[in-house]
Amino acid sequence: MLCLSYSRHLVRFIQSVAMGACMLLCAVLLQLSGPLQVVSAESSSLKCGLGSQLCKDGSECVLYKHVCDGEPDCKDESDEEDCVSRCNEDQFQCAHGKKCIDKNQVCDGTAQCQDRSDEMQCKKQTKGCVHHCDDSSRCIPANFLCDGEKDCADGSDEANCEVQQEDGYEKDKGASSTSVPATSVGSSTPIKCPFGSKLCKDGSECVLYKHVCDGEADCKDGSDEGECVSTCETDQFQCAHGKKCIEQSQVCDGVPQCQDRSDELGCAEQMQGCAHQCDDKSRCVPKSFLCDGERDCVDGSDEADCADTGCTDAEFQCISGQCVSVTMLCDGHPDCQDRSDEDSCTSPPVCTTKHRCPQSKECLVQEWICDGDQDCKDGTDEKDCPVAQLNCGKFQWSCKSKTKCVPTAWRCDGMKDCNDGSDETECGAVTCPPHQFQCGSQECLDPVLVCNDITNCADGSDEGGSCQMNCAEADNSRCSQGCYATPQGTHCRCAPGFRLLEDGLTCADIDECEGRWPGVCSQLCINALGSYQCDCHPGYIMETGGHHCKITGEPFLLTSVQTDLFLFGLRSGSLDVLSSSAKKAILSLDYDWREQRVFWVSLDTDGIKWSSLDQKTTGTLIKGVRADSIAVDWLGRNLYWIDGVNSQIVAVSLATGTVKSVGHSVILDEDLDQPRSLALLPQKGLMFWTEIGNVVKIERAGMDGSERTAVVNSSLGWPGGVAVDTISERVYWTDERLRAIGSATLDGDDIRILQMKETTNPFSLAVFNDMLYWSDAKKRVVLAAHKISGKNHQVLLKRPGQPFGVKVIHPLLQVGIENQCEKKSCSHMCVLAPGPKAVCKCPAGLLLAEDGLTCSSLVNSAYLLMLSPSTVTQVFDIYLQSRHTAADLQGWPEHLALQVPGVNEAAIMDYSLRDHTLLVTDDGTTSLSSFKLKGSDLSSQGQLLKLLGNTITAMALDWVTCNVYWSSNKQPRLQVTSIPSAHTAVLIKEGVGRVESIALHPPSGRVCFTNLVLQSTVATVECANMDGAGRSVAWKDAVQPTSLVFSSNGDMIYWADTGSGTIGSVQLDGSGYRELKAGDGLAAVALTDYALLWMTVSDKTRLWYRDEQQQNKLWFEVDTEVIGLKAFSKSSQTGSNQCTENNGDCHHLCLATPKGRTCRCAHGQVLVNATHCGPERRCSDGGRQCLDQLSCQPVEKFCNGRVDCNDHSDENCVGLKPWSGVEGLATPQPSSSSPPTPLPPVTLSEVTGLNSTLNATGLLKILDAQQCSQEHCSGNGRCIETNGDTACVCSLVYSGDSCQHNLLKTMQGPLVYSAAGLCAGVVVIAVIAVVVKRKSANTRSASPAAVNGTSMTDLENKAETTPTTQTAPPESDKPEEAASSVG
Repeated sequence: MLCLSYSRHLVRFIQSVAMGACMLLCAVLLQLSGPLQVVSAESSSLKCGLGSQLCKDGSECVLYKHVCDGEPDCKDESDEEDCVSRCNEDQFQCAHGKKCIDKNQVCDGTAQCQDRSDEMQCKKQTKGCVHHCDDSSRCIPANFLCDGEKDCADGSDEANCEVQQEDGYEKDKGASSTSVPATSVGSSTPIKCPFGSKLCKDGSECVLYKHVCDGEADCKDGSDEGECVSTCETDQFQCAHGKKCIEQSQVCDGVPQCQDRSDELGCAEQMQGCAHQCDDKSRCVPKSFLCDGERDCVDGSDEADCADTGCTDAEFQCISGQCVSVTMLCDGHPDCQDRSDEDSCTSPPVCTTKHRCPQSKECLVQEWICDGDQDCKDGTDEKDCPVAQLNCGKFQWSCKSKTKCVPTAWRCDGMKDCNDGSDETECGAVTCPPHQFQCGSQECLDPVLVCNDITNCADGSDEGGSCQMNCAEADNSRCSQGCYATPQGTHCRCAPGFRLLEDGLTCADIDECEGRWPGVCSQLCINALGSYQCDCHPGYIMETGGHHCKITGEPFLLTSVQTDLFLFGLRSGSLDVLSSSAKKAILSLDYDWREQRVFWVSLDTDGIKWSSLDQKTTGTLIKGVRADSIAVDWLGRNLYWIDGVNSQIVAVSLATGTVKSVGHSVILDEDLDQPRSLALLPQKGLMFWTEIGNVVKIERAGMDGSERTAVVNSSLGWPGGVAVDTISERVYWTDERLRAIGSATLDGDDIRILQMKETTNPFSLAVFNDMLYWSDAKKRVVLAAHKISGKNHQVLLKRPGQPFGVKVIHPLLQVGIENQCEKKSCSHMCVLAPGPKAVCKCPAGLLLAEDGLTCSSLVNSAYLLMLSPSTVTQVFDIYLQSRHTAADLQGWPEHLALQVPGVNEAAIMDYSLRDHTLLVTDDGTTSLSSFKLKGSDLSSQGQLLKLLGNTITAMALDWVTCNVYWSSNKQPRLQVTSIPSAHTAVLIKEGVGRVESIALHPPSGRVCFTNLVLQSTVATVECANMDGAGRSVAWKDAVQPTSLVFSSNGDMIYWADTGSGTIGSVQLDGSGYRELKAGDGLAAVALTDYALLWMTVSDKTRLWYRDEQQQNKLWFEVDTEVIGLKAFSKSSQTGSNQCTENNGDCHHLCLATPKGRTCRCAHGQVLVNATHCGPERRCSDGGRQCLDQLSCQPVEKFCNGRVDCNDHSDENCVGLKPWSGVEGLATPQPSSSSPPTPLPPVTLSEVTGLNSTLNATGLLKILDAQQCSQEHCSGNGRCIETNGDTACVCSLVYSGDSCQHNLLKTMQGPLVYSAAGLCAGVVVIAVIAVVVKRKSANTRSASPAAVNGTSMTDLENKAETTPTTQTAPPESDKPEEAASSVG
């Protein structure tokens, strides 16, 4: 400690020496600069800059030109002392009569008189020179005077031509003296006064008209105050000093005509809403600004004499007057700003947290210790804090002292934010405003200070050079606003608010309102010629200074803290609690001002609930849905939410009663990977959401789902919350990976990232007026800062619970525009579209009729299935929609988009109408999986086939037997696998190059496939019986045939030739070939009872059809990537064959043929009779033959995760796990905390008899996932059936027979923290295991569980266990699969 203390003293000594030296150097430099005054930090004496003189009392400095000028400038008037009143004969007396100079200094080019009178008549020797004007820069002959033409720019040649009279008030902000230098040619010539001035009666001097009759004598003879009227006319205003009258129209016009400014006082009385005048009557504020806790008047009178309004019975009044809920009294955490709610408590509070202040006994959480804010009254939470290593972010700048990181926006912003001030050094050259002169030493000067024989620039660059070159008449005529002399010659000058164009002559107005967001005006900016004016939106009042606006009435911050809803007064600091029935964290909320309701969703609710703002009632808006983020459309009267599990954006009407989940409409469901947070802008009919899936971005669309676009796809890490600022029309978002808050325009331009130490864990945010509000669930605080700079940082709320959602409540935020839906008579639901305009929407299962208003039931069973990389879209009623759809349909028709669980690279699909089973191949996992489609729910039934180093290239489902016909790139042959017995047989392998499409017609027993022969430019369409016999070529001249489809009777085959852009069809015997030109980008074809449809892919995905007139018609076009197309109608999948009943009595595979059926055995088996199979001995004991029959491998090498067969067939494996992300197949979990016991892997051995055939009912089956999960597993797990018994497999952090227990019970004492520590260790180990496995597997970037979406439970876990280094949630490790080889 002694060494440490010595080191500290040494550092302080060195710092003191360095500081002293630095200050001495600054003082010397400033002494050498212009008229600047410097106060030394070590001395009370004042040092004056060059060109200035110290007053005798030492209090200030005055310029020498103000010394002996007839007006006292020093407070002690010492600048007018010791001034001579009469000069010697060899001297010249300056015009102000107080200074004498030698006559040889007159007209020597250097002004010795401060009023420059010694240099003002120096052109009298010029031939014909009679009258000097324009600051003596010009002289005109006598015949130019009073000739009716203005020859002088100042007009003095035409002034005082007949009778001396007032020419009006001239706006002269730069005048510093009361007298104006007179113009005369000789002693015999009378003095002529410049324009805007009046000659005193004694003829000795001129005074400005603004000083005439102002109550103060400016002429030596006092004549400027003579003959002043004492009473004004009825249409005039009398100045306060009683000696001047002005026109009434000049009162309160913004320009003071009275010298005492009395004509501009009290003008605030005319302001709208004026209730209280302040600041010498220069400002008036409305009643709502009085006693609101914010000082709006500079004199503070709006907050003076405020009566104590008191608190309600349900509130406690702090000593400061703040009101907080009585439930917060003596709860161990100070809620009053003065901490008085925790004073005088009879006993220490019962803390639910792990820590407590040792002396003052407040409750603490770990995150508050050493967080920079003192939470303990005794200050112990901020003592002995370790110094963290400085690590600045991507959008931060490190101070040179290496002790602080500041946002890059704070660098060179004119305000020192680093303790060492280094953020304001090395800022580059200073650019002066266009109307000013820039010194070489970077100062900015008014042009009148240039070439005035007084050095004003520190480097003297404003004097010398070509200063003697005065502006000639030609210069003044060429320059649009005037000319001035500079050391570099004459230059055109512009007035403030103008800039000089490139021609160097013309001045143009500066639009201060353009491109300077948002430093000019906080809300509205109105440009004017040479100026601008700030204005406010309706409901706001301009604040003092004229740049910022303030809303009338107090706004409130609505925030959820764990299970509580808080209302925080943003002016009064009041804190109230709303009623809430939540048992788990409320993650998202919004409000509807019209109905005075707050809507919210929590982890334990299966629906969206509401609480009234009057704290009296609660209710449920919709049941049976899970929402991750909600947003209220207060204009269109709907509520929107994100369904993260199904990757949808959904809406429901804000009805008064409770509705069921079937009553909602899907707004957007295509290509939504992991939508995270949602925000609406009803005034424009727009919605914004963040996407945190494989491609992070912020998207925008109409509130009807139209005009979708990605507005921000750069400068993002892991965007979480999103909000829209209606004032600046910008979208804001939190970024938990970058630890920042970003913003951009509504179109995604002008991206700004605010990365501060206070934004390390931003969760949700709101923007209101000039301020930004956000929650930090890890640090358990709600914060605020200026939305532009991030400065003016405040901690608004700090409680032991975790804060999540934040919104600002004020009635003006939800008013002011007409609801277009009130004009539209929609039968079910009306939503807003961009504009905004109104659009009718229908619930799932209904179609919008041709009138665009009525929803009706499906009248036709025909529909399309369109496959995208992670979704499958069902387009309803092809026949009806394609005929009454508008020709310019830019988006999906009535449809249902479903997320395919665990799939991100879908390639091929097929569907069984009989049992609603969807098969999808996934190139990412090289697998074939099965899904059950029921209504609007698509649930996984597990993987049917898993390959290794091999990809399925073609697949088709026999909907009669559920056999799957397929081919792959490593096994280029036609083969079939039975489901679920996993028997595989090779049907056709000779002469096959690559199979890219397979079509089946089970009633006729026929199969067709495309054959792309290697090293050939042609491909064939071949057909055979479904047992592989009877192979023939149907068409041999195709280029790249794909998307094979049978006609309904099975006698014709259709295909899309992507190489030629044509759709071909032919009889199975090769006759009757027909061709339809479809165009470039042809990708797939489909056939229904009513029409032929096809899909093209280019810049958009377009769907076409052939109408009754045999014309090609465009149905719709979308931006969605579509890779597969299937069509189904009444005649689809009808009929039967001899395999329909009891698998045709076949032991293994029943394969239909035109004349009956063929029984086939699995690979490695042979028929022992017409139907039964037995083993074929081609390998030694313990060995099995590869499918290509080229080699045998030991049995243990099959499905061992490593390829051994040349065709990879040893890794054709059947997966038996459910898709839900449960680690392995688990038995039902008891209520205890013991880990689940995995079932032993199931090995499908070679089958030798009928009785040993695999019984599928003995395996785990996926039940109706959604219904069973809700009824039996509390919505927190999935149902499984084992040997006829139904049980639950619980999701992560849930346990119990019905998954009713949440393992995350935070803040429940030391035991829970110990468990949390143990869990953290397990998580670390799991993460390491994931990293290792990912590196070795090198397959996908995200596991199925991660891809499926971020559930609300994940967000709660993330908030409670967020690691110190914030990253996106780690992807879950893939569970081990119980698998067997297919054969």
